[in-house]
Amino acid sequence: MKKVSYKYGFAAILISAALLGGCGGAEESAAAVSNGVSTQEADETAEEPKAISEIYDEITKNVELISPVEMDDEFISNYYGIEPDTLEEYVFSMSEDATSAETVVIMKAKDEASVADIEAALSTVIDEKRAEMENYLPEQFEIVDKSSVDSKGSYVWLVISQNKDAILEIIEAGI
Repeated sequence: MKKVSYKYGFAAILISAALLGGCGGAEESAAAVSNGVSTQEADETAEEPKAISEIYDEITKNVELISPVEMDDEFISNYYGIEPDTLEEYVFSMSEDATSAETVVIMKAKDEASVADIEAALSTVIDEKRAEMENYLPEQFEIVDKSSVDSKGSYVWLVISQNKDAILEIIEAGI
């Protein structure tokens, strides 16, 4: 008979531990819900990328850009062959100062199939800037030479700037 009572006692302890363990998770979920956000919504919200315009606004607020001018649909289509209708959103900013190679481009393709074409077009931007600066402005040439086209999912970006690291940090945090 003693063996039977030990089995029941052990089973009761296991059941109690399972129930108490479940309560802790319920408290966490209740706290998240009491803040007006479910745990799942909180996780999804934290991972939601910002709009490209918001990312660019954050860049302009936190990093000093040299005479930035945002280019339009016609410019990106005529000069780099990027069709605006393949993009969900974009910012293409270049310095209007001829002595600066500074360029910040962030694009979101409508589908990932367009990403390779956008990367190739932005590589052309680097090649052109490199050719412009090579024999005339060696400091700017070095900045261009250190730049690269990066992508993640349907996002593609290019940063040519002496403040490249700070700008990249903002972009990568936003997407």
